Amino acid sequence: METLLIVWRLLVLAGILVFPQLLGILLYFRLSRVPRWVAAIAAALAPAVFFFWFTRLLMIAEFQRANPSGRATCGMPAMAAAFLLLAGTAVQLIVGVFTQSILAIERRSRKLPTC
Repeated sequence: METLLIVWRLLVLAGILVFPQLLGILLYFRLSRVPRWVAAIAAALAPAVFFFWFTRLLMIAEFQRANPSGRATCGMPAMAAAFLLLAGTAVQLIVGVFTQSILAIERRSRKLPTC
C-alpha cells in the first residue's frame, strides 16, 4: 500500500510539471488568429502562470490537510513552500521558452502546421 502511495505522489509531481507545458503548447496552436510572435510569447509565458496558480492551490490544500486546526506553529514550511513555488515557476518559464524555440525550429524544418 505504501508503494502505491509513493507512485501516486510521483505521478502528481510529474503532472504538476508536465501539465502546464502541455497547456502552453495547446494555447500556441489555439491562437491561430493572432500573429505568430504573439502566440509564441503567450504560449511561452502561460506554463509559468498555470504552474504558479495550480501549485499554489495544491500547496494550500496540503497545508490545510497537515494542520487541520488552522493554527500555524512555525512559518518555515510555508517559507520553504514559497521558495519552491518561485523556483518551480522560474523553471517552468525557462522550459516554456525552450519548448517554444524547439517548436519554432521544428515548424521551420518540417513544415508543421502554423498559426
